[in-house]
Amino acid sequence: MTTLAAIALALSAASSAPASSDAAPPPRCDLAAGPPTRAQRDAASLAWRYFERNYQPGTGLVSSVDGYPATTMWDLGSTVFATLSARALDLIQPEEFERRISTLLRTLATMPLFEDELPNKSYDAASGAMTDYANRPAPRGLGFSALDVARLVSSLHALTCLHPEHLAEVERVLRRWRTCNLVGDGQLYGASRDASGAVEHHQEGRLGYEQYGARSLALLGFSLDDIQRFDHLAVEEPVEGIPIARDRRDPARFGARTPVLVEPWALHAIEFGLAGVGATQLRRIYDVQRRRWELTGIPTAVSEDHVDTAPWFVYDAIVEGGVAWRTITPEGQEVPALRSLSTKGAFLLATLYPDDPYSRVLLDAIADARDPERGWYAGVYERGGLNRSLNANTNGVILEAVLYQLLGPLHGTCASCGVRWPPGLAAGDSSGRCVSAVGRAATGAPPVASTVEGGGLVTKHELQPSSSLHLGGSLFSSYRQVDGPAAGAVAQWTPFSYFFLRLGGAVTPLWQGGATRALWGFGYDDWHDNTFSIQVNNWGPIQPYASDVGPRGAQLDLSYKVPRLCAGPVCLSTMAFATVPYVGGPYVGARGYLRFWERWFVFGGMGWVIPNVFPGPAGTPRWRPMFGVGEWDWRPGSIFFQYYNWGPDRSWRNGVFSVGMNWSY
Repeated sequence: MTTLAAIALALSAASSAPASSDAAPPPRCDLAAGPPTRAQRDAASLAWRYFERNYQPGTGLVSSVDGYPATTMWDLGSTVFATLSARALDLIQPEEFERRISTLLRTLATMPLFEDELPNKSYDAASGAMTDYANRPAPRGLGFSALDVARLVSSLHALTCLHPEHLAEVERVLRRWRTCNLVGDGQLYGASRDASGAVEHHQEGRLGYEQYGARSLALLGFSLDDIQRFDHLAVEEPVEGIPIARDRRDPARFGARTPVLVEPWALHAIEFGLAGVGATQLRRIYDVQRRRWELTGIPTAVSEDHVDTAPWFVYDAIVEGGVAWRTITPEGQEVPALRSLSTKGAFLLATLYPDDPYSRVLLDAIADARDPERGWYAGVYERGGLNRSLNANTNGVILEAVLYQLLGPLHGTCASCGVRWPPGLAAGDSSGRCVSAVGRAATGAPPVASTVEGGGLVTKHELQPSSSLHLGGSLFSSYRQVDGPAAGAVAQWTPFSYFFLRLGGAVTPLWQGGATRALWGFGYDDWHDNTFSIQVNNWGPIQPYASDVGPRGAQLDLSYKVPRLCAGPVCLSTMAFATVPYVGGPYVGARGYLRFWERWFVFGGMGWVIPNVFPGPAGTPRWRPMFGVGEWDWRPGSIFFQYYNWGPDRSWRNGVFSVGMNWSY
């Protein structure tokens, strides 16, 4: 019997790795209690050769594709899982495991981040520098992928479960990341630069990938219950007579591909376990591919894969865009000649359903998809011949599947081993608060600074732009000596990027200018460091004579945000500004916010009135102080209270006390 035949027989006979977490035996920390079989070691040993050949000792990173020194966060997640498996199987000794993991974590803790927020989409594996997809230096970065980061988070969590001595190093990595920018409106978001270099945020994920990413990021404490549901935006469609759930969002309308394939569902099962709707869908994914083999004689296990020819990466789908058995590029171009039996897809299905005879068919079919010195190839083309792409994800997933055979769902080890991530990681930053770029755009939060995979190489998870309907605002009550008490509401619409239109009103029963006041504004307001903002606002008059709701009560504001300075939970954000009111200005100056744990702030600034431009009332001072203090939380349903005094002098009569609640849609 050949080694590969022995692997097939052993895997098809294995019974220690059920597909559903409901029936899984309790995972254990003591791997010595369940030694691997010879077949498991042989399959994993071949996969590990890829990581031996493509390891970069200076950074601890592993190239995504054999001989091409670039990597992504998705592939680094596969690398971490692969290293955990190699240690569990004694393919490497403890000293080498520690060296590889510590070097990798040190690189992750020091590598440059996109916008100083999150890992870039691509890095040079040898140097750890940000690159573009051609592995050319990209000092400003390309953007970030929520799904890629989520896979890395899942792997780091598994690392701390099995090797809690690395907990502090993992925490150091995660606390660098502005993980809040991965979520918004209960969805996953990535980011990229447009043609002008501006940052745009994109909703990421479709059925299968979306649930896997949400479940992984939930490890950090995010509440993503809606998109973790396996019926989220799903519709069933018969394929070969078997109902298959697919994402109902139309690719032609939204620009995002919706392939149903093995990888995200199987990864979810081996890392978290599957039950209920998820387990039913995974079983149907297995059954429909078996049915196709029964009808055509073609062994079928489709997934996303690198390929050894242009376009270098494809999705093989059971159904995509309402069409069965499609093979497409990330841009949606049909490439049926590149349809293949996926090596990792076959291993995943055989691991999850070891007792079904079709699992042996799959493993026999990919038995020759290997290079004895370099690892497992990506697959076998249905047209004939091997897909000779050698890559980290194929080999990493195979190693991860073997680790699952030893342990069951991998994250279950945390509970059985008594490991808990340290408090404060839920928000991914030291403040314990979450203020995302998407959340700011959606809720109309003020522009304050916050402390707040691919191959060949393409990004396979960058999907559609976020919805154009971002509506948010606040309900408030206030008091100012000049006006008396007031109560009202403001709504802000952000149609795209950081452009906004704001409308609202207030009831002012004691104001001598009238019992009501209109509030409005429009402009562009990017909250990032090193950005300009330009707005026209009318928040109502400070002096009684400036009672117009039209241009006479408005002012033009221009500002530039200086990079923030932070020390732990305390951050200072400053900006230079010029303000042009219709009366009493213009004036220029600087102002700053000293923020504590994101929510609490002390505000101060000074403006200098440029003389002889627009006349103000008699006695208008040349210097215009401004100051304030309070609490602000952007999240919908949160309560804020604050005091602001914008001048024109220090008199308490100009100050406004306010309390209110934020909302968003």
